[in-house]
Amino acid sequence: MNMLVIVLSSQLLYYLLIAQTGVVGAFGSDIHDLYTLPIGGVLGSLISAYWKHYGIKQELSFMFGMQIMISWYYPHYSLGMLLVFGFIVGYATPLMLYTFKAQSTLSLVLGLAISYAVGTAFYSYPYAQRGIIAVVLPTISLIALFFSTLSDEQYTKNSALNWKMVGAMMVWIFADSALFETLSRSEGMDIWSHYTALIISSHLLGVYLAYRYGKTLMENSVIIVGLFALSYGFYYLQQPILLAIIYPIVISYYNVLLFRELIRLNDIRAIGIVMVGVGWGAASVASLVALEHQLWLAVVTLGAFSFLYVIGTRPDRLR
Repeated sequence: MNMLVIVLSSQLLYYLLIAQTGVVGAFGSDIHDLYTLPIGGVLGSLISAYWKHYGIKQELSFMFGMQIMISWYYPHYSLGMLLVFGFIVGYATPLMLYTFKAQSTLSLVLGLAISYAVGTAFYSYPYAQRGIIAVVLPTISLIALFFSTLSDEQYTKNSALNWKMVGAMMVWIFADSALFETLSRSEGMDIWSHYTALIISSHLLGVYLAYRYGKTLMENSVIIVGLFALSYGFYYLQQPILLAIIYPIVISYYNVLLFRELIRLNDIRAIGIVMVGVGWGAASVASLVALEHQLWLAVVTLGAFSFLYVIGTRPDRLR
């Protein structure tokens, strides 16, 4: 197997199980104890975007080593350690996606499929007891990176950003994160604890559908909006089984297309800038929406995006 696939999947699992849910869950979702995490992520992404990179493999190796070190203290992090934690994740992500530029879509799909299947299987594992997971995942990343072959070419800036696409990415991440954070705090709709096998199957189906039929992210906006509308509808109608089928499909489907677009930018600076808005900005706002029980804001956002998409854009202008 391509070792970069292992790097990607283990890092995505680290973000899901440790950064996104583990730390937040261990701190009881208290924003006063967590606010330095997204600040560190934004700083890391920006510095990664504007730093002159000459040895990306060495930089990633250092960052994965730092992940291992800080993970030994999980979940007993101070605000300063959370700042460093966020910085490491924010700095490493653009580099990791950039290294995937020469990989096939199949490799990307395989990495995402592994991360969704394993992440779902371990999602119900107690937050406070994920210390061993926090250490093992970056260790796997470091070992897999050691056996990976990366080009030694000097990084150069290549791409201009499509801001319409970035806006769409932020909408999807916001809608996804708001519903995800709401469900994770809802005892009555805790689908991950009761329908694990079904969710894994749905994730794999979503990945396959995106690989087999998905075009560009913008060209699939109608499909993604429709799937999100169904997901939110099943949540409000209290239909956990239907939600466990549709919601994982839309997560996997849009993420395959989103990651593919980011990788195709072939530009660390562009990826880093996008990650500030998409990976940290939209996700952080979504967390606040969930904590304040204002999920209707995500519904309004999806409706507004749909309206603007229909009346203000044409398919030939969305590529």
